[in-house]
Amino acid sequence: MTAELMPEWLASTGFLFPTNELELARFEKIYAEEATDLAGFEVDCDQILARNLHAKIVRFEPKTKPENIAALKMVARKGSSLPKHIQDKIKKNQDERNGGANGGPEKGTE
Repeated sequence: MTAELMPEWLASTGFLFPTNELELARFEKIYAEEATDLAGFEVDCDQILARNLHAKIVRFEPKTKPENIAALKMVARKGSSLPKHIQDKIKKNQDERNGGANGGPEKGTE
């Protein structure tokens, strides 16, 4: 991969618009499985033009009260009031995400 080929491959993969037949053919090959199913989808133009649409309002009601979350935010920021076994679990998860490092000094900071 060279810098000169980058625009060609960005167009072939859909990050840019294809500009020639080769880029379009590559794009079609990559996304050939994409199919749109519009069965049962109808548009009522008369209602749209008459502005006679009825909006459906969906309200989101959180199950947890905001005052119950405040203590968790403080623990997440400071971590000082976490039990030892929870702190150990967090450290273990972070070590696993970092490729198995065991919490030693980072590269270049020794």
